Formats: sequence, C-alpha cells, structure tokens
Amino acid sequence: MEIKVIQEKGPKCPGMYYNPDLNLLTIEGRSIPENPELVYQPLKDWIAVYFIDSDSLNIKIALEYINSGSSKHLLDVLKIFRSYYHQGKNLMIRWLYEEDDESIFELGEHFRDTSGLPMEIEMLIE
Repeated sequence: MEIKVIQEKGPKCPGMYYNPDLNLLTIEGRSIPENPELVYQPLKDWIAVYFIDSDSLNIKIALEYINSGSSKHLLDVLKIFRSYYHQGKNLMIRWLYEEDDESIFELGEHFRDTSGLPMEIEMLIE
C-alpha cells in the first residue's frame, strides 16, 4: 500500500507519514515552525480518523531538534494517544535519539513520564 503523507518534511517542519504495510506512523526531522499548531493539527485530525476503525498503531518519533512551541503540541498529540490507550487501543511508541544528543534523549524520558504511555527510548542506529 502507499505511504500516507500527513505532513511533508521540510527544513523547519517534521515529516509525518503513515505506512499501512507496517502500521507505522513516523514523525521525523526538525520541528521549529513559526506556527506549530498548524503543523500538528493535521496529525491530530488524522489520529481521530485513524482510530475510528483501528485498534493498534506503531509510532516512531525521531526528531533532530524540537523547539518549545512544538514540544507543547507534540505533548498534546501524546495525550491524545493516551486517551486511545486508556480505551484499550494497542500502541507501541519508539523514541529515537542520536548517540550524543542528550537533550533529545531527556526529552523522550520527559514525554514518556509525563504522558504515562509505554515508550521505548532507543539510540538511533544507522
């Protein structure tokens, strides 16, 4: 099946893609847009439609950098996932960070602890 583009990756915007063959939502790249609410709203809309007929989702988050405005909106997305998780949906979240990127590693821990979601934090291996 064809990969669904939710948000095209750009120099300031993360790419957000759904691969139906792997049941995988990927969020990757840099997230430093001027209007993060406009960037993350299509993802929030997609999630609401997706869980109408689906019971599980694999999620991979691999951000190089994220500013505070984007961070708030990504946490909102994780809270949406948490509501579906508490409804019994099966979610597997992997947070990937580069070897020397302590700030992204710590942000992953913060999001895991704050959201209360099961999240694996793994070093990105290329």
